Amino acid sequence: MKHRRYIEKNRNLFDDMEPSSGHMERFEALLKQQAKEEKPQQRTKKIRLFSIISVAASIVILVAVAIKVRTHEQQVGVIPQENVIANDFESVNQRYNQQMQTQISNIMCKLSHTDRENQILLTEDLQKIIDENTGFVNEMSKNEDKEQAIYYLEKHYETNIQVLEDINQKLGKHTNC
Repeated sequence: MKHRRYIEKNRNLFDDMEPSSGHMERFEALLKQQAKEEKPQQRTKKIRLFSIISVAASIVILVAVAIKVRTHEQQVGVIPQENVIANDFESVNQRYNQQMQTQISNIMCKLSHTDRENQILLTEDLQKIIDENTGFVNEMSKNEDKEQAIYYLEKHYETNIQVLEDINQKLGKHTNC
C-alpha cells in the first residue's frame, strides 16, 4: 500500500523515465520464479479439491442407489403378485378393447355411407366379432395361469383389431369419417 501511494504521488517521475537496463530480464525471471513456486501448490490444492469432490459424488451415488433399491424392495413387498397380474389382465383387456371400439366406431360411421345390403352384412359380422370377443375374454379371465391368459388375450385382440383395420381400410377407400 505504501508503494502504491508513493507511485500515485510521484507519477510524473515514473512516466517520463525509462526503466534501467536489464529491468525486463529481471522482471521476467522474477515472474518465472514465482510461477514455478506457485504451480505445485496450486496443483496440490486442485488435486485435493477434485479428490474431495469425487469422494463426495461417489457417496451421493451410493446413497441414491441404496435408497432406490430399498424403495423398490418395499414396494415389491407390499403388493401381492396375484393382484399385479390381475391388474395387468384388466389393463390389457381395457387397452385392447379401447382400440377395438375405436375401429368399430370408424367402421359404423363409414357404413352409414354405404348401401343397405353392405350395412346389414357388416353389422352382423361386427356383432359376431364382438360376441366372440366377449366370450373369449370371459373364458380367459377364469384361467388360473394369468400370464398365459394375458398372452392369449393379446393375441386374440391383435387378430380382431387386424381384421377390423382391414374392414376399415376397405370401407375407407370410398368414404371418410
